Amino acid sequence: MLDEEPSRSLHVQAAVTMSSSPPGKNAPGRASLARAAVLLVLLALAGCASAPPPAPATPVVITDYKMVAGKWAGLVKGLSGPRDDQGDWVEMNITDSGAYDFGAARTIGMLTGKGNLALRDGKLAVDGERGQATMALLQREGKRLLRVDGKLRSGAPFSGELTPAR
Repeated sequence: MLDEEPSRSLHVQAAVTMSSSPPGKNAPGRASLARAAVLLVLLALAGCASAPPPAPATPVVITDYKMVAGKWAGLVKGLSGPRDDQGDWVEMNITDSGAYDFGAARTIGMLTGKGNLALRDGKLAVDGERGQATMALLQREGKRLLRVDGKLRSGAPFSGELTPAR
């Protein structure tokens, strides 16, 4: 044991010490080890529970389509209706003139559309054949996102967040 690495020999010695007690009797320190393990688990759970919430997003007034021109992508929930909605991955392209096109990958195929956005009250607005939506530009921790909120023609709500994509 003298030739072994120190950490390895300590591990082996600890294992021998813990297993050398007679059957039915707790080795000294075994209860302490169990308490320490429980304490570590509780501390880990407390650390997860006390994680700070994400910083609030700050609204950014959209004054020109160029502020949001480009490709955006993210998860939008509600497009599939009220059933167990995991959300649909949506990719949207916005031009400098406010024209847009989008595609949503769904298990039953692609949902696509295009049209022109309008600027209303510092937000983007769309009134399409499938429904209406507003998109607010927000900034959180130095990153931009588009918050989408709308209603399908059926009246079902949908919402999501899109971030700049490459």
